Amino acid sequence: MMRLPALLAVTGVLVGGPTSAEQERVDGMGRTRGWVVATDGGDLGFVDCQGQRSVLGGARVEPAASRCPTSPTPLEVTGVVQSVDPVRRIVRAQEDTGRVRVFHITADVPWPEDLKLGQRIRATGPIDGQVTGITTP
Repeated sequence: MMRLPALLAVTGVLVGGPTSAEQERVDGMGRTRGWVVATDGGDLGFVDCQGQRSVLGGARVEPAASRCPTSPTPLEVTGVVQSVDPVRRIVRAQEDTGRVRVFHITADVPWPEDLKLGQRIRATGPIDGQVTGITTP
């Protein structure tokens, strides 16, 4: 089993290490830098450095050795948890504006076992669809 990087856990705040954002998708076509994200349909997808979205499928994901030349618009969600998939680490939350957001919590963020339906959260991440930090007020 892969050993995860060191984590910082403070009461009510779960934050991943510095390697949590960019990753490499490794498949028969080679290596592609980008981010693992949750799709609106509740599946795992991949966004490359150019912003192209694709299905993650059977590709392997590894830490990236280098960064994308440009950073995407970061994710910031404050709302109420509607559903939780602890196996795929996908959360669906409704923002205060009514918009429903779906995101994947990266593997180096400890899974918040006490995350419950109806709970208010603040989630942040490097790209829409991926979370690297959750605050549970």
